[in-house]
Amino acid sequence: MSTRDLYEKARQAVERSNYEYAIELLREVLRQDPGYQDARLILRGAERRMLRENHSAVLSAIGVPFAVLKTLIARRFKKGKDRLEVYEDFLEKHPNSFWGLMSVSAAARAAGLLNESVEMYKDAVKQRPESTRALRALADALKEAGEVEEALKYLSRLSALQPENRDVLAEMRDLEATEHMAVHRMEDVDSFRDVIRDKEAAKRLEEGRRQVVSMDDLRKEAERMEQELVEHPKSSSRIVRLARLYQDTGQMKKAGEFLKEKHRQQPDNYEIREALGDLQLAIYDRALQTVENALEEAPENSELKAKREKIRRARARFGVKEYQWRLSEHPTDSAHQLQLGRFYLEDGQYDEAIGLLQDAVRDSHSVMEARHYLGLCFMGKNQYDLALEQFKQALAGHSKMDEAGKELRYHQAQAHEAMGNREEALRFYKQIYSQDIHFRDVAAKVEALG
Repeated sequence: MSTRDLYEKARQAVERSNYEYAIELLREVLRQDPGYQDARLILRGAERRMLRENHSAVLSAIGVPFAVLKTLIARRFKKGKDRLEVYEDFLEKHPNSFWGLMSVSAAARAAGLLNESVEMYKDAVKQRPESTRALRALADALKEAGEVEEALKYLSRLSALQPENRDVLAEMRDLEATEHMAVHRMEDVDSFRDVIRDKEAAKRLEEGRRQVVSMDDLRKEAERMEQELVEHPKSSSRIVRLARLYQDTGQMKKAGEFLKEKHRQQPDNYEIREALGDLQLAIYDRALQTVENALEEAPENSELKAKREKIRRARARFGVKEYQWRLSEHPTDSAHQLQLGRFYLEDGQYDEAIGLLQDAVRDSHSVMEARHYLGLCFMGKNQYDLALEQFKQALAGHSKMDEAGKELRYHQAQAHEAMGNREEALRFYKQIYSQDIHFRDVAAKVEALG
């Protein structure tokens, strides 16, 4: 039987809650093809579900130290992909073991299975969100995989846990500059604003990659930039950079007043006007985060919920106006089309969103995201069959069970549920549940529909 057939049988076994059989099949899939996409993630979910249903977590934990010792001895005689099997034997009985997850992740990376390593390190980080060891390993694996933006996210968490570690902050600055250069390659620019941004990124690199590593350093950098602006008062890149420094030091009001003044002086300058819009969106995001944090402490507080909804709507309305303007300045910018479509969706303007997003799907870089948003628009219009078609096409190009994959499957399940297709809804909820039982309310959905 082919690995694909084995994998499909395993997924069906998971959906039927036949976890033992699913584990057996998935282990065989991985013996035949250690890098088979998503197989380890679904395997881990099946192992955890079986452990929960057998109520054996406590008893299993008792034998962990001895099991670790046995695994350490066994791995001495294994190399490469064979070592993965040793750790999988251990994890089959102890799927929540942080040590096991870190070990199998490292073994996968050493065997050249970089994507699998990244996903398993993410699993380890979920087990221990404040483990500096796990965050460091995950960031390194993401960097090796070329996922710079994702690496920066985990380095930021690492930096928050190790505020005295100047090397991490320096690494983040270097990565941010490198990512900027990669995204805005000189040969691909089609507007003057891209050229300016590339030059600014290159300039920061050439000037020694200054290490802005603390709040005091940020303030000193702002003072230095203020001096530079005296000599170059109309420099767009310096104006935008200084506004960002004010923002990073918590001086949101000062950043706004500064950008408004510069916008009055240069009303036709796109970069300054764009920075003003970005700042306002950041202000909305900060306000939303404050309310979300409060809701974690009081999840049933109706006033906080109403406040959250009010901020969301205000942000959506602002986003619509902002990206209408940006798109009017750059009518062929597919990224602006996608963002305006998203804000129309958030504002409940579904028909306007659909028109833009149907154009955005033509861009290969945004097709999956655009189809996801299109599906949500059709959901908003209660056209669930059309929504399902968009989700299906989005998943066809994104089969991974990462956060985006789980979101797509969750909305697919919601559409089926709204149409009364309980079995299909449960099937998609279980796909998520088998990999991440803490995703949204998926555990409750499985229990309610199962």
